Amino acid sequence: MNLFVRNFIQKYQRVLRKSKPENLLKLLSAIEYTEAILEITAEKLFGKVFKWLIVFVTQLTKCIIKLQLLIFHKTGIQPTPSLFNFGSLIESKKNGQSDQKGEGFFVLKHSGRTVRTIKNSPVSLEKRDWTVPTMDNSMAKTENPNTHFDPSSDKMRFLAELIYILRPICHITSMLIFKPKSWIQYAVAFSMDSTSLFLMNGTNKLSKEQKEELRRRTIALLYYLIRSPFYEFYSSSLIKLILALIEQHIIGTKFLIKYIKEYIPYWQSIYNYCWTA
Repeated sequence: MNLFVRNFIQKYQRVLRKSKPENLLKLLSAIEYTEAILEITAEKLFGKVFKWLIVFVTQLTKCIIKLQLLIFHKTGIQPTPSLFNFGSLIESKKNGQSDQKGEGFFVLKHSGRTVRTIKNSPVSLEKRDWTVPTMDNSMAKTENPNTHFDPSSDKMRFLAELIYILRPICHITSMLIFKPKSWIQYAVAFSMDSTSLFLMNGTNKLSKEQKEELRRRTIALLYYLIRSPFYEFYSSSLIKLILALIEQHIIGTKFLIKYIKEYIPYWQSIYNYCWTA
């Protein structure tokens, strides 16, 4: 039995390593763009039980894909993929190019072309060899601020990203156990989000895409103001008060404020558990 399990795990690992990260990102993008539609359709056609089944299966599939990208393909911090521009995450892992300077030459930021400075160029044309200057690899590594962190070497950030990936599954499990409007499920999601950001320890030695993703995750903490049960106890009355003040003091906003008031409860009921929002 142990031999069978060991052989199965080895074969499964080989399959995972052979799958291209680009294909995984395509699949992840497709799920991100269609999950809300699937949940709403499932609830209208088959009821809430089937809806939550779709939610769980969707989040479990995303979790497996992200774990595969993190563990086998070493993608590090994983931005929310775009359906039309998923290659930037892979490219940022291979090439983190920035302003690199050496003795007598520098590297252009966007093109990566090495250019000799005028100061260090020979005055006489006969003495110029017209060869492309080269930079020492060690110098390039130390002066490149947009490096892609390796999950196998940076244990703290690996743990932070692992917590972030597992958060939706832990959140939805706590929602099913303690009810969707329980303070426990709210605390579980918020604590995992804040812990993940704390363990990331800033944006040092990260690529541009990864820095933008960390900023997005930090700003996304504001969504906890409109998630249950915090919304029902605190945010709802405060948001209504602010909208009422805007409506009274700013001319021409009555029509817009009316639709915002009608839309907020509907938006909150659907997206208060969406972890990519």
